[in-house]
Amino acid sequence: MQTLAIRHLNVWYGQKQALKNINLNIPLHQITAIIGPSGCGKSTLLKCLNRLLDLNEQVRVEGQVLLDDLNIYDPRAEVTDIRTRIGLLAQKPFPLPLSIYENVAYGPRIHGRTNGNLPTIVQSRLEAVGLWDEVQDRLKAPATELSVGQQQRLCLARSLAVEPEILLCDESTASLDPISARGIEELLARLRGKYTIIMVTHDIDQARRLADHVAFMWLGELVEDGPASPFFAHPQKELTQAYLAREIG
Repeated sequence: MQTLAIRHLNVWYGQKQALKNINLNIPLHQITAIIGPSGCGKSTLLKCLNRLLDLNEQVRVEGQVLLDDLNIYDPRAEVTDIRTRIGLLAQKPFPLPLSIYENVAYGPRIHGRTNGNLPTIVQSRLEAVGLWDEVQDRLKAPATELSVGQQQRLCLARSLAVEPEILLCDESTASLDPISARGIEELLARLRGKYTIIMVTHDIDQARRLADHVAFMWLGELVEDGPASPFFAHPQKELTQAYLAREIG
């Protein structure tokens, strides 16, 4: 994957427009944080990037999301392939009602990506999220027996097991305790060189800690985006300045 670009993207829920002419380039192999107050369209934008909005019949999408040169909203685009290339880590962990091992093995198995070496894939992904040492002696145990923080790391391992190019994170630490949340942040920071990561967060301090690139949204519009250091040090728009100063939102 070379590029991910959003062009003239508009989204409606029924008669209500949720996104208004969004244009954004996502930097490769960096963490892009999408920030803004509740209801500004952050999660809607994220769901557009792997066509999760297809599940809602009341939603209308216009514009383009370009993965390389492929518009993922082209009728010829394969949705399964798109969702394999663009993984998702949701706000709350949702382990499959299977064993710890089978949660990680599920994706490679159904997509035919085992290469005859499924145990190695499972171990490597659990190691990548720092979970292997904690679960290697109980891989057959139900995933639901893990703590919430462990479940979120397992869900991350499950996403990585199908070798995505892009990882979407939708408030992925919001439901975790502070120690588990910081653990997920550290994992994402280590993964940034291998994956393109796009995270929605309501936490400005988290965006400061993690982001290489930041996009600020307000009432369905993209107000400003840019590299994190100048974005936080010298925001160009008055609305951005007020939001970062916590005067609004």
